[in-house]
Amino acid sequence: MTSDTIGVRKPLRIYCIEDNPLIVFHIEHLIEKAGHVLAGFADSFSQLTADPAAIDIDGALVDVDLADGRTGPDAAAWLKERGIPSIFVTGQQDIANLYADRVVGVVIKPIVAQDFADKVQRLDGRT
Repeated sequence: MTSDTIGVRKPLRIYCIEDNPLIVFHIEHLIEKAGHVLAGFADSFSQLTADPAAIDIDGALVDVDLADGRTGPDAAAWLKERGIPSIFVTGQQDIANLYADRVVGVVIKPIVAQDFADKVQRLDGRT
């Protein structure tokens, strides 16, 4: 019997694509507080695509502007092509809205913990 069959869910493995290490640290705390696991992180789209661990995840949190430019929307599209849902975590809601078809939600910075926890549940393809 798996843990899913008895009502206990395995934590989601969530990847973070963000170029600010302090924000990554904050997001890691929020992921763990929500009962999930930070599965890795990248500061750019190019680093994401070079990391083999980046496709062994349940979902991702993606900033719009990364170390290699405004490549967050490209990262979200790349993840979506691989069947991996993502959420924009950004202070640029207008830009995120232009690419809303690539993500399952948007969390606006500064991050509100309850909004974050609610939106992260959208990464769970089991529900």
